[in-house]
This record gives sequence, C-alpha cells and structure tokens, in this order.
Amino acid sequence: MVYNTNNVIENLCLEELLKKITEYDVYHHYLGSKFKVGQVMSSPFREDRHPSFGVFKSTNGALLWKDQSTGKTGNIVTFVKEIEDLYHNKQALKLIYDKFVKGIIVPTPEGIRVREYYERIRKSISIKRQNFTKTDDEYWSQYQVSKETLKKYNVYPITFFWVNDMLQPFRYSKDSPMYAYKIFDKFKIYRPYSIYKKDKWRTNCSTLDVQGFEQLPEDGDLLILTKSLKDVMVLHELGYNAVALQSENDKLNYKIYNNLSDRFKKIVILFDNDEPGKDSAAKLASEYNIEYCFIDSSMYDLYKVKDISDYISVFDKEQTIKLLKSLIKYESANSE
Repeated sequence: MVYNTNNVIENLCLEELLKKITEYDVYHHYLGSKFKVGQVMSSPFREDRHPSFGVFKSTNGALLWKDQSTGKTGNIVTFVKEIEDLYHNKQALKLIYDKFVKGIIVPTPEGIRVREYYERIRKSISIKRQNFTKTDDEYWSQYQVSKETLKKYNVYPITFFWVNDMLQPFRYSKDSPMYAYKIFDKFKIYRPYSIYKKDKWRTNCSTLDVQGFEQLPEDGDLLILTKSLKDVMVLHELGYNAVALQSENDKLNYKIYNNLSDRFKKIVILFDNDEPGKDSAAKLASEYNIEYCFIDSSMYDLYKVKDISDYISVFDKEQTIKLLKSLIKYESANSE
C-alpha cells in the first residue's frame, strides 16, 4: 500500500474531532430518530424500497456505515461527504467541525452513552490476584460485607492489572487497596480511595453484564435493582436479592428485564438519592412500569448518605433492615 499523507492527516483530524463530538450524534443528526446502531434502514443517499443501509460497530469500536446495495462503506467523514454531496474528505471534516464543534449541535447524553459503551467493551483487562489482608477486612467490614460474600460475588484484591496488555501504573497498598469484580467473563476494577474519578474505575463490561445476575436464585418474591455491586452485596448480607446495572445511566435490556420479571414477583428500583439517581430511576420505572424509592435526601445533608452502603456504614444492620422495610412496601421471604 502506498503511504498517503492525506489519509494520515485526515485520521488525526478526525481523532481530534471525536474528543469534542460523538459519531452517534453525527449519524443521528442526519438520520433522525429512525436511526439505531446495528439496525437496517432505508438508505439516506437514494430512494430505497428495500432497506439496505446500516451503521455498525467495527472491531476497533468505531461506528461505520455500509450501503449493502452499492457496497459503499466508511466512517462519519465519508458519510457526511456522501450525504452532503461533497468532493473531498477535507470538506466533510471542515463541515463537521463547523456544524458540530463551532456550531450549536452538542453531544447528547445518548451519544455519550453509546461512545462510553463501545470504548469500554473493546478493552481487554487482565489481573494479578492477591490474598485478602487486614486492609481488605477493614474496608469491607464498614459495609458489613463478609469475605464469604466477596467470594460469592467474585470480588478479590489485586496487586496490579493490565488494559489491552499494557500494565497500568496503579499498585495495591494499605492506603490504596484495589479490587477486581469478575462479572461473567469480564472485569471491573475498583480503587475506592482514588482522588480522581477517572482512576477509580476501569471496566470492559457492557450494559448486558448485570452485576449480581449470576448469583441470583432461580426465583423469589422481591428483587431490588440498585446501582453498584457494593450495594448488591450489602443487600445480600441483609437478606435481599439484588442486581445492579453497570451505572445508573445504563439502560436495562428488555430481554434481561423479562427474565427477571418472570423469576421475581416484584422488582423495585433503589438508586442514589441525588439528582442523577432520581432522574435515572424515574426513566427506568416509566419504561418498565416498576416502583422506585430512595433514602431520604435529608440523610445526605446530615450524614453524607445517598445509598444503602453509605447508610449501613453510618447506622447498624438492624436500622438498615428497618429502613428497607419502610421504603419497600413488600415483605420478602428472604428478609424474614
């Protein structure tokens, strides 16, 4: 292949643009609400009686398009070039910059969610486990989570970890313990005392990797949908079945919801009592017609408590069970 300087420059320009915009939002701007990643639709380039156009995720995580009838394919630059009937890729790059970076079109929450989703699932994570120490006992005991429960949910202290075969600069220490959550065949790395949020978590889990799903019984009375594996483990210690999405912003896959609703008589959402938690709970509850509840926001004002893990670290086990019974108007057989 002949080395092409223009292609290198275009790739570098696109890389810079993608720090400010999302591929999803570019496609969505032109294709509208009918656009969904991975689904076939009518081509936007021509009259298309038999839908043959689609946007899909490539192996490196980029969103590419393909028109099956013509065989044309490419990235967002060639898509804009084609749909705007431009002559050069450079013209398309400039138009994207003017319209999406300098213009009034900003990344949407959905575009950011899609980007983060594809960024994390293309990562390969491997770990170096180590034995539990007194530091681990002290950290997890404040949440009443036992070593047996940690092992049940595949949570282990680690010495270090790799992302895409690159050794990361973090090391386990007494002042900075580090844990790996093994969820199905993937990992979520947790550094609880990290100052920076970006260094607190690393994961290659997708929205389909529901935390605690593997540990659920075949059926039951009540299931609590919460926001973290730590909360799932706390609820398990209190006698409740629970699962957690990878984050409160993640969507609950309808097939997973159907599986859970078939197995449990009632599902209740218990997210954080902050604004993001309340907004996410309301959207999820509306989509699936399920109840939701929160720890009273006064608990945060007084004790900085916004979730069940915070609550049990401030109050005792008995008071936490009493709280749950007051929030969830349903008697679980497991909570007796």
